[in-house]
Amino acid sequence: MQMKVLGEFRTQMQEQRKRVAEASKADKEHQQALEGLKAALESAQTAYNQKEADLKESDSNLLNLTKQLDNANAAQRVAAEALEATNRDKRRLLEEAKSRDEEISGLRKKLADAEKGQEGG
Repeated sequence: MQMKVLGEFRTQMQEQRKRVAEASKADKEHQQALEGLKAALESAQTAYNQKEADLKESDSNLLNLTKQLDNANAAQRVAAEALEATNRDKRRLLEEAKSRDEEISGLRKKLADAEKGQEGG
């Protein structure tokens, strides 16, 4: 009877050891899977941080380009206003020059007429 109980006890112990070994193996695999997930998470976090830094840099570059564009637009408006003012002055000066030419032509004609009058006189 003791032999039978002892044999059953040994069988139960062997089965228990198998279960413990299987549980240990499963736990080890689980730990390895967790470590793999942790490494993947850290890698993803690093990539995310880099993308976030790149985005901030891009935003900064965009802001600088926008400021440069605003400055260029302001300079273009000033240049266009200066060109309009110059064109107005040019038109005014051309009109004055034409008026002076007409005045000079009239004075020359009067001078010529006066000279003819003196010659005939």
